Amino acid sequence: MSTKRICSVCEAGCGLIIDADGRKVVSIEANPDDVFSQGHVCAKGIALKDLDADPDRLRQPLLRRDGELQPVGWDEAFEFIAEKLGLFLDRSDRNAVAVYFGNPTAHNIGLSMGAGVFAGMLGSTNIYTAGSVDQLPKQLASALMFGSGMALPVPDIARTDFLLMLGANPIVSNGSLWMVPGFRQKLRDLQSRGGRLVTIDPRRTETARLADTHHFIRPGTDAFLLAALINGIVQAGREPDVSVGVRHWQELKKALSPVSLALASERCGVSEDALRALTRQMLNAESPVVYGRVGTTLQQHGTLTSFLVEVLNMLLGALDRPGGAMFPEQPFTSARSGSESVSYNRWQSRVSGYPEVLGQMPCAALAEEIETPGEGQIRALFCFAGNPVVSNPDSDRLAEALGSLELLVCCDIYHNETTRLADVVLPGSSPFEDGHYDSFLGSMGWRNSARYSPPIFEAEAMREWDMAMTLSCLAASGRVPSDKERRDFEDNIVANAATGYVADVSSPLHGRDIQEIVGSIGPESGVERLLDLGIRAGRWGDQFDGTDGLTLQQMIETPDGIDLGELRGGRLAEVVTHADGCIELAPAVIIDALTSLVATRDNPGLRLVGRRQAATNNSWLGNLPSLTKGKQYCQLQMHPEDAAEHGVAECGRIRLVSAAGSIEAEVTLTDDLMKGCVCLPHGFSEQDDVAQGVRRLGPNYNRLAAAAEVDRPSGTSALNGIAVTVERL
Repeated sequence: MSTKRICSVCEAGCGLIIDADGRKVVSIEANPDDVFSQGHVCAKGIALKDLDADPDRLRQPLLRRDGELQPVGWDEAFEFIAEKLGLFLDRSDRNAVAVYFGNPTAHNIGLSMGAGVFAGMLGSTNIYTAGSVDQLPKQLASALMFGSGMALPVPDIARTDFLLMLGANPIVSNGSLWMVPGFRQKLRDLQSRGGRLVTIDPRRTETARLADTHHFIRPGTDAFLLAALINGIVQAGREPDVSVGVRHWQELKKALSPVSLALASERCGVSEDALRALTRQMLNAESPVVYGRVGTTLQQHGTLTSFLVEVLNMLLGALDRPGGAMFPEQPFTSARSGSESVSYNRWQSRVSGYPEVLGQMPCAALAEEIETPGEGQIRALFCFAGNPVVSNPDSDRLAEALGSLELLVCCDIYHNETTRLADVVLPGSSPFEDGHYDSFLGSMGWRNSARYSPPIFEAEAMREWDMAMTLSCLAASGRVPSDKERRDFEDNIVANAATGYVADVSSPLHGRDIQEIVGSIGPESGVERLLDLGIRAGRWGDQFDGTDGLTLQQMIETPDGIDLGELRGGRLAEVVTHADGCIELAPAVIIDALTSLVATRDNPGLRLVGRRQAATNNSWLGNLPSLTKGKQYCQLQMHPEDAAEHGVAECGRIRLVSAAGSIEAEVTLTDDLMKGCVCLPHGFSEQDDVAQGVRRLGPNYNRLAAAAEVDRPSGTSALNGIAVTVERL
């Protein structure tokens, strides 16, 4: 049996061809006819064959008895959760129960939507996601500027002639908050039409090696570089060039003015001549665009840096223009509820006063919120597809805090450092047992398309949507639902969603008959009902009126995907959701951040930065032999001159020490790293007792990250630019 399928591992969303013999996957290869990925695939997509067949993948619930996690049935696991959760619900202490969403939830529509329903039923303000470890500053910047945290422009790679890229490595990551599979070929196309790529990064990355120009930059100083470039563009006579109004531009210009060319050069390590040349190149380009990613958000000035990227795009006339920074569209749309407003700082964390951002609290606050007694102290945590012990700052402290909880429930496909501490572990599905649609990342594609993959196999365990619906019923009623009660609950979720579209004055379903719409939805059960509803109510949908338009069934019948064309310009009027329709250029937190930036002092010494690798994906997929193959993936990179100063040789072992902790690592030398920086990948584990089979072991980067070192506007941990010292062993 040969089936076409979308890979669900990372941002690329590559099309695959799966050959199976019964329940066994025989081979996986790239789908050359996929309209979006166009024949691209990486090692992680091929490795899904190993993941599906892995005997160490969890397939049965586990319950802690006599100090050990032991296999049990689903009913027993849910009954235990109901009893423990009921204690919190009975005393109306819902904020004592927290929810954590790990990275894989963004690639699983059933889990993300289902767990979202659970969080809504729970009613706690203690919602944490892996997004606050890497991407929240970018979303907050968009929320402050445009009014929506999902208004995330991406480079129009197919038409730009000058791409300035900061802190991004899409050759390895396939984009980040940007779906761009096969970036290598897209870069070749850009250069063949006379375009240029300039990269800014403390490391000469795999992408930087293919760039026309690369500039090293000191970690955490991107905001100085961007401010200087903006000032240079302004001095050339440019003003904001957009199709909607802007407000407070003069205030932003005044706040930027102290960042002179000389100051920026001194702080970021890029020469004044290089900054002048870069300014001229952008001004002379016909279709320039600026893009910043993880390297720009995992730092102390992450929100400010992300904000200034879009200010620069605006001054270049690149925002919402072909060849510039454009806003992709996807078939699925959510209903709007009332007037749009920025979800920011509606409440604060108890201990450090971190602001709520887009309904989330920062993971930097999680340990202290568990440790600190008082009203609202976290005493229970539901962890969906995450491994916060490895993925979050101050790992040792967080592990101890999680171990003190009264209830820890993990939903995962593998044992990991976090499930080791759990009271209950609920197994997730194989990727081939769930349908796939990129509901989150679908709004960030390099090209507009409509793609959906139905399940290939029947689920060996409970599907993650059904698991989440059971937990949601449990949170709503305090008891385990029957199968009928769970189906009735799902019916209500679908009906309520349809009601939202009918009430939304901007929706094509506004004022329609709710029961008629619900009765016309294609699938009979599952998250696909919500998906069909959102697709048919979307820009390309059939609107439930018999017109020619998209439905989920049409997408199922088109496994190569449906091409919806190039990114469209002229969308700012619908993207900007501030009440006056204007772009905000000087929100108070940005002005405060600029004041703080200018006041910072440069501290000498080594700085630690992270790196992503093609065969790794955060803290997961380390169990798969096809991705490990005995290779040493977790070496500390040092510049040869830094190594010589510390008496360290190739393959020597060192102790890396920060204010938060220390780790030991093997060193490899490279001049692809800026002098004064050391570089280590993240997501590795030093524990070999948490899983059977193959483990990718290595020093845990996040043991060196202090939870209190954050980008203050968003509360996101400053995981790049950590001050460290090296001790030779």
